[in-house]
Amino acid sequence: MKRKILVIIMLVVLSACARGSKVVEEENLERYKAYYSFIFDNDRFIREPQHYELDIVFTKMNSQYRYDIIIDQPIIAMYDIEVMVVEDDLVYDSTDKMMPNFGIFEDKKVSMIPNQVDGDLGYVKGVIVSGVVERNIVELKIMVGWRDYSKLVSHREFFIRNLDYEKMSDPDYDIKGGEDEEPPVDIDDEEAEIEEDDDE
Repeated sequence: MKRKILVIIMLVVLSACARGSKVVEEENLERYKAYYSFIFDNDRFIREPQHYELDIVFTKMNSQYRYDIIIDQPIIAMYDIEVMVVEDDLVYDSTDKMMPNFGIFEDKKVSMIPNQVDGDLGYVKGVIVSGVVERNIVELKIMVGWRDYSKLVSHREFFIRNLDYEKMSDPDYDIKGGEDEEPPVDIDDEEAEIEEDDDE
């Protein structure tokens, strides 16, 4: 009898774990959909990140092409990093392809801290997100998100990269879309402008 009760308890626990896992998967999928929409609807892309390096390698593999998005060299603490890519402006409902992403479905959160690497704490040197496409030309819209050291403030940056395998080796070919990030307004310059207006 005790053994039967123990088996029932184990089944209940396993069932609860399965339900919990399913809820997490559904929440992650909803986050994936939300990020897809953020990227698709976003109308402001910057050319270069200010707080880390973002590079892309585009290589040929038989009849397909692979891109690797490399994010590293942080100059600030970036916690709980998430990356999402949308290829060629494909509408979510029009494609069955799972777009390359990082930090959305993983169980363990990953962070980049300047000059710190510790696998046990989830501190990594960099993040690589890869995808495979059929054509030698592809437009990538990329979202990079993270939290600050307090983990209370979230940041998201959006980039466009226009990859053309035949032109990637040309030093004059610019793969970067978007606008230059505007530098912060210098307080002294702002005060000077106000003084000039007063003089007029």
